[in-house]
Amino acid sequence: MKSIFAVMKKEIKEAFRDRRTLIMSVLLPAVLVPAIVLGIFYFEGRTVEKQNADGFTVAFQGSQELRSFLSQAKLEVIEVQDVEKAVLEKEADVGLIEEYTSSQSKVVVVTSYASGTSGDSAASYLNSILPLYREQRIKDYLSQKGINEDVFSLVVVQSKQVGEPMAFAKFFLAYLVSLVMLTSGFVGNVYLGTDIGAGEKERGTLESLLATPVSRFSIAMGKWLALSALNCMGTLISLLSFTFSYSYAMTHFDMGLGLATGGSALAIWGAGIWAMIIGAVLLSLTGGALQFIISMYSRNMREAQLYLGQMGMVILPFIFILMPAFTNASTMPAWVFFVPIVNASAVTYNVIIGSVVWPLVGAALLIDVAVAVLLAFVISKFMNRESVILRM
Repeated sequence: MKSIFAVMKKEIKEAFRDRRTLIMSVLLPAVLVPAIVLGIFYFEGRTVEKQNADGFTVAFQGSQELRSFLSQAKLEVIEVQDVEKAVLEKEADVGLIEEYTSSQSKVVVVTSYASGTSGDSAASYLNSILPLYREQRIKDYLSQKGINEDVFSLVVVQSKQVGEPMAFAKFFLAYLVSLVMLTSGFVGNVYLGTDIGAGEKERGTLESLLATPVSRFSIAMGKWLALSALNCMGTLISLLSFTFSYSYAMTHFDMGLGLATGGSALAIWGAGIWAMIIGAVLLSLTGGALQFIISMYSRNMREAQLYLGQMGMVILPFIFILMPAFTNASTMPAWVFFVPIVNASAVTYNVIIGSVVWPLVGAALLIDVAVAVLLAFVISKFMNRESVILRM
């Protein structure tokens, strides 16, 4: 055991002597991830604030009565000859056409497929207030016919949201954290994975290491644990910096989602931190083992980079597995917890949204531990094959 930790310590020391390791594993996740997340939310929040302050611009054709109604709703109304052209050329956020027939008037909301968020927001706002205009027109008509407008009080429709106010934020965070965990934890640091096996072959230092009294098993385990530890460190830094940045942004920037600002960022993810740590460790062990096997099998660093660069493709099916749960704002299906690699993300997802089924969590952890042990056995056998070690 001492020799394993000696090899592990040696590999970690060598990794941190390289500035690229520090930059890729520590500085980039710790600085760049929060900068990107906070920057996106800040500018999106500023856009929402600007829309709320300035209102929307409506290209309009219709009656004076409807125009007055829109003006009272704090909308900037511009009368144009061609509403569709005005929307397409972005002279207005949305268009509104009121058409009259012999028996009724028809109001058409015009949007562009390329209108973006401002056009969609403007259309949603118009669709929410136009029923009030219809009600006003019907009341005026009934009044002219001498009918009491109290008939509108026969049925009162109200909307009510139930559940936790931060539920959407938690579901969104859980999904994004699952993706970050898969990409960062399983794929890991390609540069470190390339260097730890193929790099030593290319530099000719692997033979010197094998000539020492340390057993090949200890060398294999030490290198694997070192690579897994470095990958896990980078993954945890990415996860924690991303999670805190996201949580802070959702509770302090107005995104137009109806979330209360000024709340505690930690209130969103709470106990999810332990699930992130365990998931990152297990994924790093699995991903680190595959990285090490590929790196040792490769003749040189270029070949290793070619193979390791494709590891990201392996997780694409798992990403598609996670998508239905998020789009339906539901928990992960039970069978996902029995699928290696993706089950660590499933556990983290369910913990963050506050739906933990302990038997499934236990099954997922046992499966991942078993996979890690199996890969450790494969690594030890790999190091004893001269055809792999001397493959140049």
